[in-house]
Amino acid sequence: MTRQPSRILVPALFLVLAGLFHPLLSNPAVLAAEPTPAAATTPTAQTPAAAQTPAPLIADITLFASDATLNAMGDEIRAIYQGSRKDYSTSQNANALSTLTRRATAVATKADTLLAQIKPYESVYQNFIDILGKPDAAEPASITQQRTMLTARQRDISGRITRLKLYQLEAQQLTQELRQHGTAIQQATMTQRFPTPLGVNFWSQLSNTAEQDKSRASSLFSEIGLVLKNAFTGQHALLTLGAIALSGLLLALHFFCHAPLRMLVSRFLPPGRIRPITAAVLCSLIGVIAWGGAFQLLWNAVSFNNDAVAEDLSALADMVAAQVPLCGFVLELGMSLLSRKTEWRVFPMPDTLARNLRLFPFWFAGALLVRGVLRYVDTRSGLGLLPIQLMDGLYTLAVSPLLFAIPRQLRLSAQQEDTETSSANIAPLLRTLVTAIAILCWGAVLTGYIPLGYTIISWVSVMAITMTGLLLVSLLVTALGSSVFPSSGPVGAHLVRLGLPARLVDQASVVIPGLISVFLLVVAFSVATAGADFDPTQVSRRIQFIFKGQASTEGSFNLSLDAMLLCAGLPILGHYAIRIIKNWFRLRFFPTTRLDIGAQASILNILSYSAWIIIGLCMASALGVTVKSMTWVVSALSVGIGFGLQSIVQNFVSGIILMAERPVSIGDVVDIAGAHGEVARISVRSTNIKLADGSTMIVPNSQFITSAVRNATRAEKPGVFTIPLQVPFTSDLHKAMNVITSTLAGCENVEAQPAPTASITSVADGSAILTGTARAREGMDTAAVRSQALFALWEAFQENQIPVTVSTTSSSSTK
Repeated sequence: MTRQPSRILVPALFLVLAGLFHPLLSNPAVLAAEPTPAAATTPTAQTPAAAQTPAPLIADITLFASDATLNAMGDEIRAIYQGSRKDYSTSQNANALSTLTRRATAVATKADTLLAQIKPYESVYQNFIDILGKPDAAEPASITQQRTMLTARQRDISGRITRLKLYQLEAQQLTQELRQHGTAIQQATMTQRFPTPLGVNFWSQLSNTAEQDKSRASSLFSEIGLVLKNAFTGQHALLTLGAIALSGLLLALHFFCHAPLRMLVSRFLPPGRIRPITAAVLCSLIGVIAWGGAFQLLWNAVSFNNDAVAEDLSALADMVAAQVPLCGFVLELGMSLLSRKTEWRVFPMPDTLARNLRLFPFWFAGALLVRGVLRYVDTRSGLGLLPIQLMDGLYTLAVSPLLFAIPRQLRLSAQQEDTETSSANIAPLLRTLVTAIAILCWGAVLTGYIPLGYTIISWVSVMAITMTGLLLVSLLVTALGSSVFPSSGPVGAHLVRLGLPARLVDQASVVIPGLISVFLLVVAFSVATAGADFDPTQVSRRIQFIFKGQASTEGSFNLSLDAMLLCAGLPILGHYAIRIIKNWFRLRFFPTTRLDIGAQASILNILSYSAWIIIGLCMASALGVTVKSMTWVVSALSVGIGFGLQSIVQNFVSGIILMAERPVSIGDVVDIAGAHGEVARISVRSTNIKLADGSTMIVPNSQFITSAVRNATRAEKPGVFTIPLQVPFTSDLHKAMNVITSTLAGCENVEAQPAPTASITSVADGSAILTGTARAREGMDTAAVRSQALFALWEAFQENQIPVTVSTTSSSSTK
């Protein structure tokens, strides 16, 4: 009898659930495609509707994670692995490894996406199986059939998840190996030495392949000539001429956009440095779009239905197209930084210096175009090694002297100007740096290390453009945050009128530019580590790697030169970075808050300790130290804590509690361990208390947690302030006390309840010290209200002719 209710409730519950899920989850296509064995083989005398296979409760998982998809992923991984084992020429290595790395990354991303899609289905099927419960011999056949189907589906999903996890791990390992292999090849190529151009051996070997290289160059020039001939033949000539006209018009509009754009900037932005910075950023952006669009428009018109355009010429056009926007950026940046109008220069400089540097952007832009051609020569031209090295070496020798232009002009300008300027201060350092780089590049070329010199000059060029652009963006967001978005600025004032607190707007105007500047530093690091070629795809992958990270693999202790240099440089850089961040909090962020000095000190201490912990973890990661390899250290620390480090750990934990709960803060007057003094400093291990005789008492933090502490500063209520006034005995004390209470009660920002009071607190030197007590209104700054009340008392005592002096030894505590 006890089994009868369950036999009735289970089918009823199943029918209710099936009715709820059927409109959303049933799929007739899957129903027709996947009959269950029981329904196909078991005869039944039920109605035709009951004889059909029950519709699955959930859509078929193979609709987006089919066997064909998983098999294709496995084939792609095997193809990538086989491709990584092939022998490529020196010029093909970089492109081949980059292509394989992108393919491996795509497989890993696809595996992540599919896993995220099908994992919830596994839980859903398990929930339905739990609803059906354990098998029962007396249950209806439909429930048994549904349980069998759900179990089979769950096993199928588990198998697919296992395959996807395996593919994900293999793709991540392939990506890591390809990157390491590419780095090793790049380092080997950079240190590869060729015969010096100053020797006879270099030119003799060059002459041996001269005919073959000449033939290859002639075929390329012939192809270019044929493409141009077709472009200016028949109706195609109209298209080409139209593209030339439109490109010229686009560049002309770009050159004539400065005056209107500057008028708009002057119309909508407040006066100050923000105007030239905004104009420079906008003009640079327009320059990039105009030059890149003009080249793409011209090339698309030339190559449209042009049978002479082959793969090599398309590759050359793509590589030059990658440099053309940078040329536009450099030219526009030069016109903005070296403007003829001094008020539109981002950095102040003498007119002579700006005039002498005006040709430098044009030289630099030309060098970038030549570099785009050299990228094709290095990778796709098919020339011999020595002709390629000859052209790279000539490029390095020609571009290196350009580095002398800026510091030389800075030096000449500093000699002509009598006043000390910032440019004169940085000129010696900049001149020394670029001189060393130029000498290094020249020495590398002349000694046969041509790839090293070419890589250095290319990296310096890319980083110069990147850092200048990021510096402009950083200056722009900082200027916007300090002049437009604060509560006193036009946008910030509008946000305040919409209901946002002014304090929140001020904090956001400081924090958001700081976060953007940090992100720009990450972008600069990504560009610096992405190599000499500014590849947006590779830079974006580096940024994702910095923020998202990569699946860690178990490795050994990594003791290498770069790891040692990194571990040596991290603490130094970390020290200055922490100091800059703390100064930013102390000088810019905290003034916009209501935090007292104790809370500020606690935040800075926690921030400093957390940063040093992160630096230590980064150093351990650089050395290949993992949690598993540190097991013995953890065990040793456990033993040490158990026997001899209890007090140290106790003080450390107590220090964290003091900083978090803040029962005492810096500036509080406390009584502890028989000593009376002011809290001067709170660290993780101990607290410094300044005594009356000027000495400092160091108290372990554990005593503040385990023993009784009297905090005299906490005696006053929040918002209460006192004003002591010294009045001679010859004065009318009753009248003076009435003036104090009536004046404090009449102050605008003083609470009416409790009413202000006045009392005689002490007598000294023939005078009575009268103390007025009142409470500031909620939400008001107590110190500001006390200052207003003190000024009102001074005016009232002057009107009533009561002589009074403010005691220089009195003080008040506010909260």
